[in-house]
Amino acid sequence: MKEVIMRFSNVHPDVELCIKRNKKIIFKKLSIDEVMMLINQCASQTIFSRKVNLLSQNIIGMGPGYTVIKQEEHIQYVTFNTTTYKINFPNSIYVVKHDGKKIKSIQNYCYKKYEGGNTELYDYAMPNVLSGNMLCIGSADRTIRNNDIEGALNKIIATPYSHATFNGINGFSTTVAYFEYLEANPFPYKLLRKLNKRLKDVEV
Repeated sequence: MKEVIMRFSNVHPDVELCIKRNKKIIFKKLSIDEVMMLINQCASQTIFSRKVNLLSQNIIGMGPGYTVIKQEEHIQYVTFNTTTYKINFPNSIYVVKHDGKKIKSIQNYCYKKYEGGNTELYDYAMPNVLSGNMLCIGSADRTIRNNDIEGALNKIIATPYSHATFNGINGFSTTVAYFEYLEANPFPYKLLRKLNKRLKDVEV
């Protein structure tokens, strides 16, 4: 029987371990990479059966507690004031913070052309956006089911909008006029507001 207590610090690069093996206590330090390798080895040897976790093709980045999702322009049904609109939805990138069970927050951006880390980012050109390009989630269901983070994100995007005005794109300020325009016209990428930021510059 072996038990391990680990202490991580944002000051020191190594992980401190307190190991109890049988009745002996051992203290040692390992790099984070070595610790992660040991955790993965332990997880792969567990007696519990596990199914393969397949990722969506739209997932372009992952890290501790966050997933980056890219969605290309598509037709999307949106709702505001009990009225549903079928609109041309822009190319979007979402940085979804979560704990594996629930979504905690969402950073959102628009883009014109995807170029990996060099992708130029623009304001998210939809209503319900707070400062710092954060999506106003409100009372939307944040639950992640079956590890489907993009599915949970899509549920939030499909939740009825509550902001009657917004400033995420040039030329529009009211949600109704904007949605009516997007029902009848292609998305106006030339009106996007540049952030002078690339995807690789986003902090999580």
